[in-house]
Amino acid sequence: MHKIAIILFPGTNCHEESYRAIKKAGLEPEYFRWNDDYQRLAGFDGYFIPGGFSYEDRVRSGAIAGRDPIMKVIKEEAEKGKPVIGICNGAQILVESGLIPGLEAHHLGAGLAWNNHGYLNIWVRIKNDVKPGRCAFNNFKQGYHFKLPIAHGEGRWVIPQEILNQLIENGQTIFRYCDENGETKNEFPINPNGAVYNLAGVCNLSGNVLALMPHPERTPDGQVIFESMRKYLDQISKFEFRNSKQIQNKNFKIQNLEDYKKSKDSIEFLVDLIITDNEAETLQMALNNLGYKNVKVSRLTHYEIAVDKKSDKLIDELIKSGVLLNTNKEIPYIDDESKLIPKAHKILVSYKDDFDGQGKLNTLNNRLNIKSVKSVKKGVLWQVECQEADWQKILESNILFNPYSQEALLYY
Repeated sequence: MHKIAIILFPGTNCHEESYRAIKKAGLEPEYFRWNDDYQRLAGFDGYFIPGGFSYEDRVRSGAIAGRDPIMKVIKEEAEKGKPVIGICNGAQILVESGLIPGLEAHHLGAGLAWNNHGYLNIWVRIKNDVKPGRCAFNNFKQGYHFKLPIAHGEGRWVIPQEILNQLIENGQTIFRYCDENGETKNEFPINPNGAVYNLAGVCNLSGNVLALMPHPERTPDGQVIFESMRKYLDQISKFEFRNSKQIQNKNFKIQNLEDYKKSKDSIEFLVDLIITDNEAETLQMALNNLGYKNVKVSRLTHYEIAVDKKSDKLIDELIKSGVLLNTNKEIPYIDDESKLIPKAHKILVSYKDDFDGQGKLNTLNNRLNIKSVKSVKKGVLWQVECQEADWQKILESNILFNPYSQEALLYY
């Protein structure tokens, strides 16, 4: 019987449902924890990365787990043709690891951004949009559609048009959101999160790795995906594709980043966490695992708030509102650079679609009647103390930001 490793990171959930679905398909599941001897992974026939909140979604969903030493082994085993599927957070991990969509040398080629309708826990329909057996997980007729639950906040596929065109041509856009008639309409709730091309699941070039946002393990209707995995393993020697072209992306390298410039008539908040910053600690740990041993990381939440007129009264209102910070564990520094580390490399990261900032603006304007605030831009200011050569490599690793869903500016 084929052995399937269910990868458990801190914060993983849905593993019990996954275990049952894999076993029901005639496969042999086994839990594999993140702190086990990851070299032992080579002894499995396939890999399942469940949903949840690996490492509490620190930095961003999938960013830390996607660069865990476990993923190095899974990449090596995937190169041998072994099947790998990531569901929800598992999909985010596969994207952040570079296994999906499958650019050369596992360069980052996509992002899973914040849903344009916020966190969703609803039922959706997806359909097999390509020929049966194009990947290890779609061994059923093209056009077949079925109902699955989703439960995510960051599941909106964002892919540059140049790469998306190649994925479509290669048949890698396996599953797409559709209505009850199998029609792919780009409207809510048919396309629940605003994903480009109604994408729900994307495979790699060879077809043995799949990143899927909905949860097939939570419903009997999703069992076809696990049964396809078993059929693939039973006939792995016959599994090959023709006419698939290597995905090209000429712009995968980090471009020269622009400097941050505060807008006129705005207030800058730098918010410091006065308890242990687990997010900064986790990023530092991940950088250590990537080989950067002499690195120190700190983090500040950054707000740029456009106002009609700056005043001490308005600043006091904003602090006391509780919308921007929790004064029990955070301290704001307003237009104050005293928390900046002079010799550290600084980068300001924010989401291109800043739904969080817009939500805070709506609360200030409409619930608290603070009408003098015109916009709220939220970001994270990372301060990294390291050598210049290491800094360039850290930027190129994309651990600090995903250029498809986020933007970054060098901070003065």
